[in-house]
Amino acid sequence: MIALIDFVSRLVGDLGRFVDIFLNDLILGAGDPLSALLVVVGQLLLVGGVAVLGYAAVGALLNEIGVNLPALGGRGRSE
Repeated sequence: MIALIDFVSRLVGDLGRFVDIFLNDLILGAGDPLSALLVVVGQLLLVGGVAVLGYAAVGALLNEIGVNLPALGGRGRSE
């Protein structure tokens, strides 16, 4: 349980640290808009991939107890 609390506190702390680094070093410090754009696009791709994988994992777990989520691919089940 302590490992979970340490993980969550580190995650929240690192999120604040990322915002600080992004604002001070990339936007205000370097003045290079391309670097800031690349960081934002990279983060969006990462968050999108994690969201899709999380949706699939939660859908698989919920499917075991009888709850069906809509399919992302549009094909669905062939029953």
